[in-house]
Amino acid sequence: MDASFFRRGNQAIRGAVFTGAFLYMIPSSAYAECMSLVSGPVIVDVAGCKMLEPEKVFDASKSKYKFIGDLDAAGRKDFLDTYRGLFVKVKVVKSKAVQKGLNVEEGALNGQTLYMYMASSQNQCSAMLGKRISAQVNERCCDGGGDVPCLLDTGFVLKDPKVLGSTSSGAGDESRQRALRSASYKTGIAAFRAKKYKDAAAAFSKAKAAGELDVKGHYSLGFSYREMDQCGDAIPPLKYIHDASLKKDIWADEEDIARKGTFLLARCYSKINDPGASVMILNSYLLEPQKYKSELKQALSNKDFGWIHTSKEYRDFKKEVGKKLN
Repeated sequence: MDASFFRRGNQAIRGAVFTGAFLYMIPSSAYAECMSLVSGPVIVDVAGCKMLEPEKVFDASKSKYKFIGDLDAAGRKDFLDTYRGLFVKVKVVKSKAVQKGLNVEEGALNGQTLYMYMASSQNQCSAMLGKRISAQVNERCCDGGGDVPCLLDTGFVLKDPKVLGSTSSGAGDESRQRALRSASYKTGIAAFRAKKYKDAAAAFSKAKAAGELDVKGHYSLGFSYREMDQCGDAIPPLKYIHDASLKKDIWADEEDIARKGTFLLARCYSKINDPGASVMILNSYLLEPQKYKSELKQALSNKDFGWIHTSKEYRDFKKEVGKKLN
């Protein structure tokens, strides 16, 4: 856990202006616009955790928190008690949360690292740190107010947390759990690591038929077929990954392998001389050229794309790459 997490925890209060009994928040990037709020189920990995001590965080001796000191003893205790909880740093590894507003987005926050508030009536940092938990997320504070967590540098509250396992266990992902229990999958992994791709493909294919293949297994199956120069067989497992990515049905901790799988799919489409399907994937990288700079450069140099280098689709793609990267 980085030290900046604790610095942020102690300096979490910013942008608050008090007028009489009312609290107004100066807008900042930490707060969403009121027309766009997120809520729904998420699975997160807890990378940092700090137990809040409201008496220290909201130091009533400072002018901007003077209103707390002006409360009577009972009122002051009630206010501070609403902020007794955990300030957690999480990565959202799976989201079915919905961002509602002008546009409705499903899978909101997936892959993002954020700070969130969690009530601590039964929760302690020791039980949450390094764990993967399922919970409900709610976004608040776009219009100010004193309700928790609106005085913290976050608008997100986690409710009903349930520990699923450790952050590195693949907990919560049933496809990964089935794969871990699969003898065929284990055989495939061993063969794949030994670069025995024919054996790996046979084992992964058996696991796939039994419904025991996760995203990593699909990639390994596709990669094995490519290494055997059988791109026609590689396409179905790689397309499974690509389709899941388009539907945002990929866990955040599998995004790297899914990204590799999608690029390998473009290579295999080229190898079977399907420039339209190959370049459709390559063109998607042009929407975020800096993020996909590596893929764009490889698309110009990888020998697999030699099969379509004379096609109009690929020639047009090359021209666009030149514009984007120069």
